[in-house]
Amino acid sequence: MGVQVPTLSRRELLLSALGAAAAARCGRGSDSGETSAAAPSAATAGVTLTCALKDVVLNGTRTRLRAYNDQIPGPVIECVPGQRLQVTVKNALPQYDSSGWSGDHNVPHALHTTNLHLHGMDVVPHLFDPVGTADPLAKMIGIAPGESREYVFDLPPDHPPGLNWYHPHHHGSTAVQAASGMAGAIIVRGAIDQVPEIAAARETLLVLSDCGLFPSEDEPDLWTYLPKQNAIWQTYSAGDVTIYDPSTGKSNATSLKGGFTTGDYRLRYYLVNGHPYFMETHTPAVVPQQPVPAATQLEVPRFQMAPGEVMRFRVLNANTDNLVPLVVEGHDLHLLALDGVNFPSVRTISSVPVTKDPANVGQVLLAPANRAEFLIKAVATPGIYPIVQLQQTQQFLFSAQKTIAEIEVVGAARDMAIPGQLPPPAREYPLIKPEEVKRIRQVVFGGIVPGVLNPTVGLDFLLNNTAYQETAVPTVVSVGDVEEWHLIVGDAHHGGTEGHPFHIHVNSFEVISLTDPKTNLPVPVQTGTIKDTLWIPVNTTAVVRMRFKHWSGKSVFHCHILPHEDTGMMQNFLILPDSNQQSH
Repeated sequence: MGVQVPTLSRRELLLSALGAAAAARCGRGSDSGETSAAAPSAATAGVTLTCALKDVVLNGTRTRLRAYNDQIPGPVIECVPGQRLQVTVKNALPQYDSSGWSGDHNVPHALHTTNLHLHGMDVVPHLFDPVGTADPLAKMIGIAPGESREYVFDLPPDHPPGLNWYHPHHHGSTAVQAASGMAGAIIVRGAIDQVPEIAAARETLLVLSDCGLFPSEDEPDLWTYLPKQNAIWQTYSAGDVTIYDPSTGKSNATSLKGGFTTGDYRLRYYLVNGHPYFMETHTPAVVPQQPVPAATQLEVPRFQMAPGEVMRFRVLNANTDNLVPLVVEGHDLHLLALDGVNFPSVRTISSVPVTKDPANVGQVLLAPANRAEFLIKAVATPGIYPIVQLQQTQQFLFSAQKTIAEIEVVGAARDMAIPGQLPPPAREYPLIKPEEVKRIRQVVFGGIVPGVLNPTVGLDFLLNNTAYQETAVPTVVSVGDVEEWHLIVGDAHHGGTEGHPFHIHVNSFEVISLTDPKTNLPVPVQTGTIKDTLWIPVNTTAVVRMRFKHWSGKSVFHCHILPHEDTGMMQNFLILPDSNQQSH
């Protein structure tokens, strides 16, 4: 099953620096995923990301994807707290015809336009123009083909070290671009990297992503994701693509081969560091049952470890919509960090069996956009141990069990150590006390089928019963405020057709509790579980607390199932510069 991947040296890019003689490092994605713990030394790191089409053969299939710097995933960006990071985005994508677009921002459009989001980074809000703007009417940044834009980010001196990532976030084109290759990892180096037991371990980055594909309308034997404006792929059908006619209020059949999808694709590959490890093909649903894609396991990367050796894994779930309950078979998982923020001490999660029990959520649950960093100490018994995504039914589509990679335990035994205490991330500690909470808010995820507000897509994806509006700012807070948010996904009678991952920009939050769907009673989460993205199952209320620490400006929170976000499940919020101004 596995193919052993050699350790590849990373390509070093000479990066521009302002007022600094040294250069930062920008790593190159590879099947091996192995990275070096050497920290960038420059006061300023300069990175250029060029977006362009890329032809790739995946499992014998000729595909046309979108990529940063001709790499899938994009190049690894490395930086350190206190550093200035300059990122220039150059758009070399071809023009796209959106002349049939109605102007509704929740209908996918402008697939040639892009921008940049540094997901998980505690930096200035940067989706709206200009960067850091507090203007409620500010429009979202859009970089058109042939244009470029420079972003400048000053990392706080106490920025937590850990794994974050970057991807496009232009409303209307986010899902298509991300589902065809545009994403990359960011590693912030810091104190945790100097812990002796961690520094002694080999380090491996695993970027999990998906590529959704349809046959090209123009080229034979080519698969891509380039839907015609307003064309919608009907997931329940045998392959129908429709276009809504506002004059009749009906969706009409077409002869098109593909369209925008909020469900499955005609063909989808799941990738680890750009290597396809799993394939799904469309299977029509038998109404009222949900469609179940036909699944095929492919060859996976294999990592060799000596018995007793410790290896550090950084795992990014960059899938556009796939929840990953992760298991390293036969091994305890020593969890260091979630979403780029490490714990004050290692959390050891005992080995769990690989089963198809829906109650088995694995050793760590990774919603789309979540990251986990952990140590694995190879067991004494030689053999091959898969790293597995358990099957799950928490989403609209059934997600089959997938082997992502394998660990081969072989060779002379070693006895490497696992650390106990870790350097606490000063920016997140001390934790928020209940009495500090200034306000409690609710965010309710919902949907309407068939769509009323969005008949073109045929579905309504809503937050607090409203679809996204670019110039509406329903939530206003101030720097220094501490709030508690109740994030609610209802049952099937209240818009809860599937779970949703909540993500907020700029600041992380501490997860306090999640209700048990069977009893509706809150179940406390281990203290100090800090995230920026949280999976909320059906019929569940999650309670989180956050402090708006530093940055002011207009930003967003949303569902991180990207087809949901792109079609309306997002809201703006505004962070005012100080708490003397009224929040609402």
